[in-house]
Amino acid sequence: GAGNATAWLPTARAYGAAEGQLPRVGAVMVTRESGYGPVAYVEAVNPDGSWRVSEMNFAGWNLVSGRTIHFGQVPLVGFIY
Repeated sequence: GAGNATAWLPTARAYGAAEGQLPRVGAVMVTRESGYGPVAYVEAVNPDGSWRVSEMNFAGWNLVSGRTIHFGQVPLVGFIY
């Protein structure tokens, strides 16, 4: 694996993957919300700018959950496209 999710963005950058600060459907969201860094997949971007994710390890270890996020609500590292 690529290690903890918080290491994914610099790793993706090193391999030339596109990344940025805006949500896109299909992107992977990286945050600093836990020691493991939950990995979230962007399912939808809403008209108000919020986005819906499904994610692993946020609700608990090895659990998949979903939520809608607004800018400023999470310690966002970025998105990998």
